[in-house]
Amino acid sequence: MISISNLGRSFGDRVLFAGVSIQLNRGERYGLVGANGSGKTTFLNILSGGLDATQGQVGMPKDTRLGVLRQDH
Repeated sequence: MISISNLGRSFGDRVLFAGVSIQLNRGERYGLVGANGSGKTTFLNILSGGLDATQGQVGMPKDTRLGVLRQDH
């Protein structure tokens, strides 16, 4: 299970997203949709540890593996 609590990210004065709280359960599948520039890739980069959140936290058990396929490889 991945637990996301009050997550937010901003770049200067621009708030990309704020107050995101969700629990992602093992064995479930999830989709992330939104307009270009809405923060989908940034959100996933925070989950994978590639970027720090401006606020909130991500909780992930130590035995959890998160696979990532980058857009620009």
